[in-house]
Amino acid sequence: MNHKPGRKSFRERLDHFVNKLRTDILSGVLAPGDYLPAESALAKQFQLSNKSVRKGLEGLVEEGLIRKIDRVGNVVLAPDQERIRIHFGFSSTLFKDFLLDDLIAEFHRLNPGFHVLPLALRDYDSVSTGVELIQNGMLDVISLNSSQFQELAELGAADLLEELEPAPGLYPIATEAFSERGRLHAYPISLSPVVLCYNRRHFQEAGLPEPDSYWTWDDLIASAEQLSQARGRHAVYFPPASDNRYSVFLLQSGLTAAVDSAGAATLSAETAYSLEVYSRLVNNHRIFPKYMAGSYEDETIPLFVSGQVSMILTTYFNLNEFKNLELDYDLAPLPTLKPRQPQKTLLVTIGAAVAGNSREKEAARQFVRFLASEVAQKLIRERTVSIPARKREAEMTPGGALNRPSRYLMYRELFPTFFYHRDLGVPIGVLKSFRKLLNAYWSDMMDEEALYAAMGGLIGEHRDN
Repeated sequence: MNHKPGRKSFRERLDHFVNKLRTDILSGVLAPGDYLPAESALAKQFQLSNKSVRKGLEGLVEEGLIRKIDRVGNVVLAPDQERIRIHFGFSSTLFKDFLLDDLIAEFHRLNPGFHVLPLALRDYDSVSTGVELIQNGMLDVISLNSSQFQELAELGAADLLEELEPAPGLYPIATEAFSERGRLHAYPISLSPVVLCYNRRHFQEAGLPEPDSYWTWDDLIASAEQLSQARGRHAVYFPPASDNRYSVFLLQSGLTAAVDSAGAATLSAETAYSLEVYSRLVNNHRIFPKYMAGSYEDETIPLFVSGQVSMILTTYFNLNEFKNLELDYDLAPLPTLKPRQPQKTLLVTIGAAVAGNSREKEAARQFVRFLASEVAQKLIRERTVSIPARKREAEMTPGGALNRPSRYLMYRELFPTFFYHRDLGVPIGVLKSFRKLLNAYWSDMMDEEALYAAMGGLIGEHRDN
């Protein structure tokens, strides 16, 4: 199977060309009086014809961003009016998750008097950094995913965000992620459950049936054993200590503590069983790569694309890595812990909020409303594999030639199985402590009894308070 990137469509290349120049002009990378490179050089750089480059430049002329001077070139113009600046804090992954730069460029096109200034926040401390920036008046808009908003609310900082009016047309479960005490603090932009993604060709070559909704984790392990034997490679991977992966098992079992025979805290039998199954999977190094244990999310995709593994646990956001590849893949619901058990999976929703102390509050509101609007949501559906938060646009049939899985719309039947981290009943801080304990356990620095005691103690301590 050829895994080389496929050619982007003409429309995508032209849009990228125009968006890049527009962003460079608005951000000051290209200053008033600067000349653009020659049309022939732009054509080569962006893989377009000279005619297409001229067409794109004509649009920038109409927007008043450049002026064409015959036999001289294209010069950047000074803005006719001072643009309103919107400082936007976001996770860098949003460029991949739903082509944030395309959305910002479209907002600029529709609102030429506004200028969005993106500021990438570090993923590992984005909540604390975002809170600090908002308190210091340095952000007008901030993007948050569902767990980050939960953490922000648990810090008592939800009131730093402006209350928003309900927006009709969005999936209700998406707006629920950003509601606190009956107040909506962010508009959802995109959502995704954690799902099983698999290489169809690998299953066909091994003579195995493809995953289905009846699979248990034992079924996955059994199929992985056969795939590994047939292919001589590992079969399944995901970052074991990811809060968006191990928590799925805890959601499926329920997170409850118990008291052992000596009166000490431990995990309930049901919760302990979920971690036992999880450990049987990630510690089986015939099927699960040992050297990858504890690594970051971005290492999952290269393993899958290169054929080193046949199955991954992932989100629709990460499927954007495949959208221009010739890769025969599909999706299935996550397996369950036991046969006939109701399915449960984690839902991750990404939204945007207005800082309550923004000096450009109405402009910030307009930008956030745009991200949840029909225009922006349609762009997400047409140009990415992510799921828009607006129902009508999410379920439309898009054009284009992106490599989407045949079961893309599977998520529509799974809404009753979607849960957030908050449904575990413990704060995000406790989940982060779980992650550290699990890393210690998988590194043989803690035995099973100590792990269960530590986790049970954290649950009991929180719920006693």
